[in-house]
Amino acid sequence: MKHEHKTDKSIYNILIGKKTHQTYFDATIEHLKLYYGCLPNLKYSDFEQVIETNHDVQNKAFVSNHFYEQVQQTVKTILLLIQMMSQKKHHHFKYQPIINDTTIQTKAKEIYVLLKDEDDQSFIDEIYTLLDEMEQHFQKIYFHYLLTGYHETSYTSEQIALLEGISILELKSQLIEEYQFIQKCIQQSDKYPILSQIEFKPKLHQQTLGTYQFLDSTHDIEKLAQFKQVKTHTIHDHIIEMYIKGYITDKHMFIEEEKFELFLKAFNEKPNQNLKYYFEAIGSLDYFEIKLIYVIFAMEELNVTN
Repeated sequence: MKHEHKTDKSIYNILIGKKTHQTYFDATIEHLKLYYGCLPNLKYSDFEQVIETNHDVQNKAFVSNHFYEQVQQTVKTILLLIQMMSQKKHHHFKYQPIINDTTIQTKAKEIYVLLKDEDDQSFIDEIYTLLDEMEQHFQKIYFHYLLTGYHETSYTSEQIALLEGISILELKSQLIEEYQFIQKCIQQSDKYPILSQIEFKPKLHQQTLGTYQFLDSTHDIEKLAQFKQVKTHTIHDHIIEMYIKGYITDKHMFIEEEKFELFLKAFNEKPNQNLKYYFEAIGSLDYFEIKLIYVIFAMEELNVTN
């Protein structure tokens, strides 16, 4: 999926989840957010060896506006909700939650409280629908080994690999894909009205968070830079990160509609070029405007195609 003007290193940085504004930008315009940080321990030498080997891979990448960290939070919330519902059905309320993360526990409790007794079956039906959808896509899935409930514990990676006769690497590789597929599926709110309520926002950098809090006072970039005592290009990076991570959704907060039209005209004439090409081709937009419009356009394009 890599655009021809992007380097292999940029894809590697996406896979390991490098915390830079450039990597956030690359993941967004390449439609690879779901892969951001999915292989944090990947060595570059191993990555090089894989891409230098001629693989005949038929699988298409999953695309979404969610980062892989959100995917993990989503899946853990689903697993915790399944445990909670199972214990409830057996009237057993003293148990150790499988997830200790307070953010995930809070989200699971929010949804659990919203569900009335008559909704229990609806939740169960959605889980079965999800498992069926996964099986149709993968033929064979391993997610069900992770389920925990009343007198039922999940399997370890070693146990699953032994039972299925596969390597730990193969197992973890498919589980990454199964997690991504789950996130993609439950965005269908008509099909998954309960599970689609599971929504997490990725965290902003600490400095970006500070800038975000100043937006209540002003949208003037120069004033924001003065408040923060930083250069304007730093504020530019913060603003782009806020859009990428869903903290700002108003596309016209910093860019007029006419500028979007200029970019889209240049993009449609020659798509997926580097920033310098669009800067020179358009002539009247600065690099910040081009970068921000590119991000907003890529995210809108994804919402339309999915």
